[in-house]
Amino acid sequence: MAALKLRLTQTASRRLDELLGFIAQDNPEAADKLSGAITAALERVAVFPASGRRIPEAPERPEREVVVPPCVRIFYRVDGKTLWVLFAMRAEQEFHVEGLEL
Repeated sequence: MAALKLRLTQTASRRLDELLGFIAQDNPEAADKLSGAITAALERVAVFPASGRRIPEAPERPEREVVVPPCVRIFYRVDGKTLWVLFAMRAEQEFHVEGLEL
C-alpha cells in the first residue's frame, strides 16, 4: 500500500515544535527520542490511516488520533491522497474540537 502524502498544518507544526522545544530545555536526548517516535508514528499512519483511534471526546468526527508515548496526542484527517496533521497536544491537556479545523 502506498503512503499518503503527509502534510502538517501550521498549527500542528508549531505545536510539535513547542512541545519538543519545551522537553529539550531539560532533556535534549528525550526530545530527540520523542521526535523520532513522532516521525515513526506519522509515517505509520500515512501508510495505515485507519490504525489511529477515533478521538474519545469526539467519536462522531472523521478525524483520528495517534498517541505517542509518553505524552503526545496527534490529530489527523485524510483528505483524498493527503494525510493532514491538524493539531498536537500534551496528553494531559484538555481537548477542544476547534483545534481540528484546517
